[in-house]
Parts: sequence; C-alpha cells; structure tokens
Amino acid sequence: MIEKIIGASSLWSVFILFSPSIAVGGDLLTVTAPPGSEVVRLALPSFYRKYTAVRGFPIVSSGKVSDYALREAGFLIDALFEGCRPPLVAALVQAKIRFAVMAPDEFTSTIPEHSHLEPKAYWDRRSRGVGSTWEHPAVSCGEENLLDLPGDPYASESILIHEMAHTIHLQGLAVTDPGFDGRLRKAYKSAVISGLWKGTYAVINKEEYWAEGVQSWFDGNRENDFEHNQVNTREELKSYDPALAKLLREIFGDGPWRYQKPQNRGVQSHLAGFRIQEAPRFVWPQALGDAFDAWKRGDHWVRLRSLPLGAADEIKVSARSNKPVTLRIDNELPAAVTIFWVDFEGRPEACGTVAPLQSFHRDTFSGSLWMVKDEQGKVVGRFQAGDNSCLATLRENTSSGG
Repeated sequence: MIEKIIGASSLWSVFILFSPSIAVGGDLLTVTAPPGSEVVRLALPSFYRKYTAVRGFPIVSSGKVSDYALREAGFLIDALFEGCRPPLVAALVQAKIRFAVMAPDEFTSTIPEHSHLEPKAYWDRRSRGVGSTWEHPAVSCGEENLLDLPGDPYASESILIHEMAHTIHLQGLAVTDPGFDGRLRKAYKSAVISGLWKGTYAVINKEEYWAEGVQSWFDGNRENDFEHNQVNTREELKSYDPALAKLLREIFGDGPWRYQKPQNRGVQSHLAGFRIQEAPRFVWPQALGDAFDAWKRGDHWVRLRSLPLGAADEIKVSARSNKPVTLRIDNELPAAVTIFWVDFEGRPEACGTVAPLQSFHRDTFSGSLWMVKDEQGKVVGRFQAGDNSCLATLRENTSSGG
C-alpha cells in the first residue's frame, strides 16, 4: 500500500537536501558511527554502530561488519542509482529506507527491522537478504556476498542488486511512477502466457520477475540451475524478453556499468587494503540447518487436506479474520501450478507460480481461501487456512494435503 504520493517538486527538494556524499565509484566513501541527526531521522536502533551514505541513502551495520562491506554496498548502490531519475532516489531517502549489512555470523532475524519474521529458523536459513517494506524500511544483505568471502552460498550472483530492485519497485516507483506497476504486470502476464521463464524463480510473481530482471540487466544473476534458465546478462535479456528489457531501460538507462565480483575488478580505491585472505569464512550453523530441515519436513505444521472440488456446499469465499497464520503449499506435481487467493467476494487473485518441488508460503489469516490451478487452468486443490500455521502438499492423483 502506498502511504502517500509525493509530488516530484518536493522529491527534488529532498534530493538536494540529501546530496551525494561520495564521488561516483565510492572514492570518497567513509564509514563512521551513525550521525545523531540520522539516528533521529531514521529512528535508528542502537544495534547499528556503523554508517555511511550514498546520494543521501543510508547504509548501516552492527560493529561486527567490515568497513569494506559498507563501502562496497555504497559502490554498488551508487552504480544502480546512476541511471535513475533523481526523484526516485529522493523517494527512497524520504521513506527512510536504509541498507543493512549482516556480518557472517549475523542472520536475517538479527536485523532489528526484520526481527519480526517468523519462523526465525526458516528466514535465517533461507535468506541472506530481505527487501524493505513501508512498515519495516530496511533492505539487507550478507557481508560475504558483498565481498565475495569464502563460503558465500550465493557466490554467483548479487543479492544486493536483487533486494534493492524490490525496494526501487515497491517503495520508489510506487511513489514517483504509480503507473509503473501496471506496466510491469502487463509484461509479466505476457511473459507467462508466452512460456518465458517457465520453471524459473522469475515466474513466481511480477515482483520476482522484476528483481530477477534487474539482476540480469546488470549481469549479476545465476544461470542454468534449478531456479534459472540461460539468461543472466543484459544482452541475453534484451533478446529473450524485450518487454521486460524496455522497462529496465526506462528505469536504469542503458549505461556501460555491469556487476563484477570484487576479486574480478582489479584495484579500486574503496577496497584499497582489503585482504580476502584475512577475511572470515561464511558457515551455516549446524543448529540452524537442523531447524530449517525440520521446517521443510513440516514437523510443526498443521496438515491441510484439499476441500472437496465441485461440491454443492463448497466454500466459495475467504472468511474474515484477524488471526495471522502462515500458509505453505508444497508442489510435488510434475508441472508448475498457480496459487490464487479467493477474496471475500469469491474473486480469485493470482499470487504466484510454483515450480515442481518448490514451495509457496504466505503470511495470511485464519479462514482465508486458496485455490490451485495447473498449467491448463484446471483446479487441482482448494485449501482454507486454519487457526495455526498450516501445510498443504500437492501430489499427483490425490486431492489431499498430505
């Protein structure tokens, strides 16, 4: 939800007020304690002991994080902002968004703005970066991905670019270009109908379609694995999905900068003195892995069975409730499915596509009604969320939830 629309003239005033503090490329970037004015403006938790900023956009961390990681984050964010219109950057500054860097032994729920996420074991093990929301205005990423430390579980891509793409879309363009989301939705639907991105992370929803596209626009994505196809560069994207490429060019321009890991760039002043040989290694804690495995097995979830399909007395609408729960749907069918939330009037709203052996999870409310369709548009499951976090499993030749 967009809390308010800010005029372009006022956004330009914000941009002037928070003018760039570093030269392009990060040459003058310095890391300090958070300035008192920023602590007040951002209502910054005391957890944050380090601070820098690029074009007025704050980058923060605990005292555990290397200064080099904050400088690298500034370098990358500056590169992303280079082709953006100034009011877009100013909108993020005015929204009090900040970029939070996690140390190798810090996790998603360690970040104060993300400490509400549950279950913690799921978020801490699944993700080394989370996008911002209006209520929780922090974008995060692990130090290991920024500095290419040994053990980085996402070594072949840039998590910063992906998560910043979400923030630029949902907190930036939502303010400066309210029509953008409709144009993105149109491109996404066209791509799905055409069979583009089939079986990839990009097809889950329009938000991931955009973020994955931004990664490829800057050559910062993975390729040819269980979540990605062969497209991971700008030129490949232009050829494969021209509609998405047009949107990306509109927002970021078509400049020469492309993402490279720090070790592949040669000497850069903002990383002068950094020695990867002396840097820590990232390791997933065993206890966290065990807890995540238990979550994947569904050890603590209430199992849902599919509601009868086509019954005369079938439930047709979501019930209204204030009780929050988490719904998870595991797809064990041989093909992708689309998940729909059925609203209070009985209208289905597409919420994402789930590839085989992948999961859909959503924070929802008790009594919410969910429908699943296969690639031919046939309903293969209908589930109503219960009073506790619940799990439904889609299997061939069965309508049960496991």
